[in-house]
Amino acid sequence: MSKTIVQGFATGAAMVAATTLVLAHEEPFGYLKGAQTEAKGEWEVTQWTTGRIGKEKGRYLGMEFNTELEYGITDRLQTALYLSEQYHFSRGAEGSSEEIEDRDSVGFSGISTEFKYQLQSPFSHPWGFAVYVEPGWNRIERVSGERADEIELETIFIAQRNFLGNRLITVFNYTLEPEWEREGDESNFKTNLKMRWSVGASYRITDHWALGVESRLEGEFADADLNRANYLVLHAGPNISYSKGRFFGTFTVLPQIIGWPNVRRTGGLELDEHERLELRLKMGTEF
Repeated sequence: MSKTIVQGFATGAAMVAATTLVLAHEEPFGYLKGAQTEAKGEWEVTQWTTGRIGKEKGRYLGMEFNTELEYGITDRLQTALYLSEQYHFSRGAEGSSEEIEDRDSVGFSGISTEFKYQLQSPFSHPWGFAVYVEPGWNRIERVSGERADEIELETIFIAQRNFLGNRLITVFNYTLEPEWEREGDESNFKTNLKMRWSVGASYRITDHWALGVESRLEGEFADADLNRANYLVLHAGPNISYSKGRFFGTFTVLPQIIGWPNVRRTGGLELDEHERLELRLKMGTEF
């Protein structure tokens, strides 16, 4: 396991060093989405690598590898296709209340498509607004790595405000994500509704480098009933991005700050559906 992970991160680091990375269209965040869209006829390819590390006990690592191909249909409307893989490693791992089966596996996990429409540009108006919709299908459960069938419909309402001649970018995302999931031999789908409130800011300190911070408050509700919360979790952490020409890259560190329910009352974290730390590296280019 360790050799595989070391090689993966070494390859990513080598690509960052060898390629002049950029934030080609001013979206210097690992998790948040800005209000800008691709120009008509422009293509963009992005590789996302996300690591999720640490449970209550034992050893746990989950990794997600997403390849995104994006296209500008008009100057306001863009679409994209995502192909995803997941890697899971766990040995004696336990969450806040559940044990996690030992596993060392990798596999194709799903496919999704994106549609993003810009209502108003943040570069020509005081505020930028956009709506993002992503229907998707997953075949591997995110935490356990077990076989599952999951259909989701992620909808994000985006607001962006730029300051200081566009050197400082601030973004707010509100996400609604209904999910229909069945695991293993289950015949019926169960419904959950996720909500996220995300805020971020990034300041361009040179022509190519930017430093920022991102935060995400996430809740999940059983049967889409707002009176039946499964969890509520807050993540927050720094990011760094680099841009030059048509290439871009962003690295975000997102530890869990606090979580509910804290069943064992140790550390104040929710570690059944989430981990202690998330790391994300995004690299891509426009063409």
